[in-house]
Amino acid sequence: MNRPAFASDLDAFQFMLKESVDRFLTDYRKGASDFSNFTSIFSRLLHILPDPPLEIVWFYASLTSFSTKLTTLHNSNQLSLVKDLFQLLVSCCSSCSTAKKIALLAPVICEIYGLVFVRRDLREEIEVVLEGVIGYISICCGACCHTSEEFEVLGSCFADMVRVWVVEKIGDNGKFGEDLRVFCPVISDGIRKQMVSRERFGVGDLAGVVMVEAFLLRLCLKFGCGISRAELKRELNTSAVQMMAAFRSYYFFDTLLRMLLEPVLPVVSLIKSDDAAYLQEILMEAVIMMDYSFFFPQKGIQIPDEHLKSLAVMWLLIADNAIQFVRETSAWNKVTLYGQAFFGSCVRYQLIKWVMDQPGLQGQRSLPNVSTPVALIKWLLNVEERGVRVFDCKILKIYAKAIICRSRADEELSAIFSEAQNLPENNLYYNGNVGKWKQGINYDLKMVDSMNVTFLDAPEPFKAGAANLTRKRKEGPLDEGDKQFKVVRSHLTDISVMEKVLSVTGDDNFSSVTEVDDPVSFENVEYMEQ
Repeated sequence: MNRPAFASDLDAFQFMLKESVDRFLTDYRKGASDFSNFTSIFSRLLHILPDPPLEIVWFYASLTSFSTKLTTLHNSNQLSLVKDLFQLLVSCCSSCSTAKKIALLAPVICEIYGLVFVRRDLREEIEVVLEGVIGYISICCGACCHTSEEFEVLGSCFADMVRVWVVEKIGDNGKFGEDLRVFCPVISDGIRKQMVSRERFGVGDLAGVVMVEAFLLRLCLKFGCGISRAELKRELNTSAVQMMAAFRSYYFFDTLLRMLLEPVLPVVSLIKSDDAAYLQEILMEAVIMMDYSFFFPQKGIQIPDEHLKSLAVMWLLIADNAIQFVRETSAWNKVTLYGQAFFGSCVRYQLIKWVMDQPGLQGQRSLPNVSTPVALIKWLLNVEERGVRVFDCKILKIYAKAIICRSRADEELSAIFSEAQNLPENNLYYNGNVGKWKQGINYDLKMVDSMNVTFLDAPEPFKAGAANLTRKRKEGPLDEGDKQFKVVRSHLTDISVMEKVLSVTGDDNFSSVTEVDDPVSFENVEYMEQ
């Protein structure tokens, strides 16, 4: 047989693979246990192809795994089967790219996740196997060389192979999205929807999913070990930082940052919701404090500028979320720490540099004065109004706009509270102190909610993420017995104030902001008890 001609005809292999998958599923439903005819064909195929497609490697490994399971005593040693699968996949991809080597491990992560639930008595042994997988991924990332293959979109046989891997668990009559929920159990719905559509989802993206799943599984297994909260925090911090430093991959960080922009991490099946929120807080801190210098050309890792820019924008939004969170919890030492980390980060510098290198801005030599995430976000929105595309998707731009509106609303509320505290006490017609008055206003003012920005067309995770920016102002019940007040009109006799009305139009025109001077008198203040 002419090897080069055979190896180049990948379309014919994909067609053969699809037919083989259909026959396999038919035989499996009939209770067949001998798949040696398939195994021998695909074993020869793996030896012929110098760099076999991911789906062909998966099918051969699944056939071998099924045969082993069906000829042993009903999964008598499930952990050994997972180890064997891991070693088999590693042995089949010695000539593959780094991204494909990691992406191939998706079935191993799926099996480890299943063992966490059914074999809690093997927790320590499971952790050892998972550590081995993470160690292998780290070695692959250490020798990382980005290739064009990483950007290739996965073909239709990818869905067929996912169905093969989950047929034992849920049968083969489900939709692809349901199959993916079982096959990739530790990713968010937003990432999963991207996989279902398979638009711009390639081998590299799948590798990112595998890395994030292994990363989150390892951290979740640290909960429930009987150690103190302080020790747990140290363990989580240390492990997260070590793995992030080892997984020096754009795809890992791209997937992780997208998931951190969502309201909750997809780990509630593994740990309690309170623990999931605690883990998300720790990960946001690790993301802000991380040194990302290895991503840039001087370190030898070549990644397209557009990819790095997208990563930097997501990092910026997460940095603002983290700073806002610690500010609301009055953790002022962390506010300072995060602010310093943001200002000194190479990500901030590279994002500004990328924008200023774009046509139309190259003549501007002075760097903008943007020392906080909010200031940088505002500058980026203004730059985009000048024709430079900064936000790759509309949802990130909406997220950024929501941050700016929240920031302005906070400034206005602070100004109102300051004025209220300086007013003579006899000018306030309400029962209670200024603190309670502030509290009532916090829950009734709808300054941010008046934005004419709709999230109806947004994917669910980003919809929830942007909405989460204003949720705390809407929620949070008053103490029982307290009265709420709604400010209907605000007029002052002795003091003039400026009332700023924020109005963001429904289109992408961010500059539609107006300020209205409204000298008012306090004599017509009306309060309505709720």
